[in-house]
Amino acid sequence: MNFNLSVDKWNLVSEKGLPEDGEWCFLVWKHDDGELDWSVGGYSESENEFYVNFGMGGLVLSAEDVVAWAVFFGDETFTVQ
Repeated sequence: MNFNLSVDKWNLVSEKGLPEDGEWCFLVWKHDDGELDWSVGGYSESENEFYVNFGMGGLVLSAEDVVAWAVFFGDETFTVQ
């Protein structure tokens, strides 16, 4: 079985701003060393942070580290063959 996940409609924070409060998104963020990474997380407007759960206690990302986002269950294509 092959699984394919593709996200084609990225929203650059520099162009679109941040998602709505409570929105679950695919996230792309920049590490301190300049490397990019991605995950899935929820945005908290009151905290100006994204909450990401890796199953090991999670991670909190400052919104200023996020460079792009896409709506979870909205902007991706998932197929199984």
